[in-house]
Amino acid sequence: MKTSAQSAMYAKHAQLMQARQQNYFDIPSAEVLFLIPEDVQRVLEVGCGSGTTLQTLKKQRLQEGRICEVVGVDIEVEAISRAKEYLDAAYLMNAEEDELTEYPQGYFDLLIMQQVLEHFVNPWATLRQWLPLVRPDGYLIAGVPNIANYKFLKRLILNDEFAYEPCGILDWTHLRYFTLTSFSEFLAGANLTIGKSLGLPKEEQMSDKMRYFLRLFPSLNRFAYYAYVVLARKGKEGPIADYIPFKKTYTI
Repeated sequence: MKTSAQSAMYAKHAQLMQARQQNYFDIPSAEVLFLIPEDVQRVLEVGCGSGTTLQTLKKQRLQEGRICEVVGVDIEVEAISRAKEYLDAAYLMNAEEDELTEYPQGYFDLLIMQQVLEHFVNPWATLRQWLPLVRPDGYLIAGVPNIANYKFLKRLILNDEFAYEPCGILDWTHLRYFTLTSFSEFLAGANLTIGKSLGLPKEEQMSDKMRYFLRLFPSLNRFAYYAYVVLARKGKEGPIADYIPFKKTYTI
């Protein structure tokens, strides 16, 4: 992979996370691990960081006496160097520009894209590029920030503020934004059907006031979540959009 402004940006991003002691490259995703189906044996993660989620999965399966092959790709040099110590294979790649040619189409049971789609210039084309590596009835686990979160909307509406941050919903490396509805439409356009979805934070992680409020007004929970993680399954093979399908237009 050629060194680029994009890879340099993610190297800086990793430095900022380390300085804040919030380096999610090194934290396994409990939500992803919870959603992984039992029949999965071969797993590919795009944006694997240092490979901790895949490493945890492999350990769990080995303890159960089960086979599990885990492969990761990432754009950040130091993260992928650590991933190579733990995974069956790890590749330094720009997921939008590079292709993984070491494996045949349909080789993997599961593709993980946890908190990475929002970083792509064209997530539609990128998902279309990687999905063929998953078997016809295989799975995708993907997570995205929720732009409808009430804290962001409060800052935008009351303070006229759209300020990028080192991490979070307005992470300075984010290029695309989703709600659960728009994310569901995004996946449907790739012939994927959501089977399970998780909103974060979980109810037990919310304050007592927030839990009480959402029990009174459950339809407003979409404003409380800062992110969604979903398990989706591939449907019948068909054309996949490589750009946003403009089903709705608004005149502002």
